[in-house]
Amino acid sequence: MNIKLDELEKNIGYSFQNKNLLTQALTHPSFNEHDRSKPDNQRMEFLGDSILSAILSEALYISFPEEDEGSLSRKRAVFIRGSPLAKIAKELKVDNFLFMSVAELKNSGNQRSSTLEDATEAIIGAIFIDGGINEAKKCVLNWFGDLPKKLVEEQHSYNPKGQLQELFHEKSQMDKIQYRISKENGPPHKKHFEIDLIVGKKTLGSGVGSTKKEAEEEAAKQALINLKSKQ
Repeated sequence: MNIKLDELEKNIGYSFQNKNLLTQALTHPSFNEHDRSKPDNQRMEFLGDSILSAILSEALYISFPEEDEGSLSRKRAVFIRGSPLAKIAKELKVDNFLFMSVAELKNSGNQRSSTLEDATEAIIGAIFIDGGINEAKKCVLNWFGDLPKKLVEEQHSYNPKGQLQELFHEKSQMDKIQYRISKENGPPHKKHFEIDLIVGKKTLGSGVGSTKKEAEEEAAKQALINLKSKQ
């Protein structure tokens, strides 16, 4: 196995029995774009997303015994969407170990939040396949640390769409929040979206990102900033 990947195993706190699983978890779709028969990390990311959700659901259920299911769902969303996962990837130095095309690396694709999130979820899926749910849980909870404390730090910054929804609900405004794609370009593994956030007939914010979710969150952040500046 590559010595560099040995270093990553130390960072994530798990040593793989099947080293190929870790390699696959780190393989961006662009790396094998000329040979689609070779595996990338997309299927593993799909699995890891579900495993991560289950682990966090149990941890939050235990940590917040008085909270109802809606509150627990919102808390979980803070951790599994957006920047918290990308932050963890950075702390583990996952960006230094990704297998990507030369073109993607030249465009700093290994620094893109959505890419880092996918890779982190793929690593969780790989650990689950290799060592089972207990090993995956041990790693995930170690990465996230004190969940109640981290929740306070993260929840206002990383759920802008939820904040915006609550703001309009509090104001009893009936107009529906809509996210409309204004531009979409790039190949499948390197999409670029521009999205406008519209309420009624007004565009309150716009955002860009490599996924629709990322662009929508940026648009929601901009809308919140614009609304607060008018208060």
